[in-house]
Order: sequence, then structure tokens, then C-alpha cells
Amino acid sequence: MDLIRFYCKPITKPSVELSGSEAHHLSSVRRLTVGDKVELFDGAGTVATATIAATASKRVRLQIDEIKTIPKPPQEQIVIAVSIAKGDRFDWMIEKCTELGVGRICPIIFERTVKQPRNPNITSRWNNLAIAAAKQSGRAFLPQIDNPMPLADAIKVLKKDFPQGKFLLGSPSAEAPSLTSHPLTCNGVIIFIGPEGGLTEQEQMFLKDNGVQPVRFADTILRIETAAVASASILVALGMIQYPHAH
Repeated sequence: MDLIRFYCKPITKPSVELSGSEAHHLSSVRRLTVGDKVELFDGAGTVATATIAATASKRVRLQIDEIKTIPKPPQEQIVIAVSIAKGDRFDWMIEKCTELGVGRICPIIFERTVKQPRNPNITSRWNNLAIAAAKQSGRAFLPQIDNPMPLADAIKVLKKDFPQGKFLLGSPSAEAPSLTSHPLTCNGVIIFIGPEGGLTEQEQMFLKDNGVQPVRFADTILRIETAAVASASILVALGMIQYPHAH
């Protein structure tokens, strides 16, 4: 039987302490108690088995039984550079992309992006959603989630971080080649997904000038979050995501 997982950073012998939401989840939601064994992960490749040593109202102390370090994945990874969506749809996308093994999520503010992030702690909130998804899916490494940024800034940052990467743009055009037939590299695949209002002519030219090539994910028009998960799923099937799991 798999052990229940909890996020803990850092993980060091001989013991660690959980507090806040993780301690509440352990003691009040899962109702674990002294002597029960759990699994801990730090989102950066360290995984441990631990035994609950003491519980209090807001803190839990655990004795570390065994620690293992999972090798850091290679630079090859999938980046979803995506327009922010309204409501809880972007939250759902964060969760599913984390489950699939996406390495990085770059929220972009296009000219026609409807949802403008006003919460100064929005990236922290997205990271918490990714932690919850990683706990459920057994993922050892958390995705990097960038602060929201304009398209021009995103291109500059991603070109610097992935100088040999393949830069692609989700397109509804029937003339665009399918993602499944597009030659992919092993130096990072960066998928741009625009807003539902579409890209402006200036944005289209800007992406083209920066070597971003259009591809199709399906024969239908997809919403933002659907396009993100569809592209990640296709790349998983093609073997492009190789993020190790904890098990």
C-alpha cells in the first residue's frame, strides 16, 4: 500500500516538523497519529519515509526513516507558455499539467488576455495547487511556475533559458502541421497558447519573427486550458516528458 504523501522542505535527518496546511492535512483530514508512516517530498527530488513522532494542534514532528535523492531530470522539458484564463479554469490547468509532468508553466498576458491577475500572491497560490497535484500524482519534482509577464518578456526569458529549444504556437489553422508530426528536439519544447480572443497581427508577426512555428493540437478550436492539457498529453505520448516520479 502506498504511503500518504506530504510536502516538506527541507527534509533532513533525524527529524522534521510539519506546520500549517500540511500539518492540518495530516492530523485533521487524514487523521494520522503517532506511529503511522508517511512519505515526504520536497519537490526538488528528495523523498523520504518517516514515522509520526508527535502531534499537536498545528504542528507534527516526524522521525526520518530513510531518505533517497532522485536524479534531477535533464534540461529536456516541456514548457507551457499560456494566456491566463478566467475563473478556476487556470487552476484546473495548473493541476493537470503538474500531473502530466510539465516542467514549467509561464503565464502570459497577451493583448487580448481577459483575466488580469490582481492578487500579488497569485504565483504562490498556483504553486500550492501544483504541490497538491504532485502529492496526488506521485511526482517528485514540482514544475516551475513563473510570475505572469507580457509576451515580449516571456520570449526574452525563454529564449535565454532554452537557446536550443523548439518554440511552437498552438494554432487552429487547418494548414498548420499536427503536433504529432512535427519534428521535436530534446532541448526543450516550448508551447505558446494564446488567448481565446486570438492573437493580434502584431503578436503573430512578433512570434513568427522569433522563430515560433504554428502547430495543431486537434481539428477543433480548443479553450486555453484544453489546449494546454492536450499539448502536454500529446508530448507525454510521444515520450517528450521524462520527469521521474517518486515511486
